Amino acid sequence: MSLKDSLIQKLETQTERWSKEVESLRADAEKKKASAQDEQAEAEIQKEFSEQIQGLEDQISSAKSKLDELKGASESQLESLKQSIEGWLPGSKS
Repeated sequence: MSLKDSLIQKLETQTERWSKEVESLRADAEKKKASAQDEQAEAEIQKEFSEQIQGLEDQISSAKSKLDELKGASESQLESLKQSIEGWLPGSKS
């Protein structure tokens, strides 16, 4: 597998993980909101989960931008992009 393909796969895999995490957080938020005792508790739950979800959605957006950049990159740009992407991805090691 080429370096470009490997980096694309890493980004796509991480994006999928984050998307699944967003879905899970939304489901958890709905469960907790359904059992909330009052509107104040429901609002606090909504705020807590909204912040987490927004953070993940920001990461997904960044990953998609990096994917677009990577797909259009020339061979000479790949090493720089590799360092950038692997430094940015959680748990990624060269």
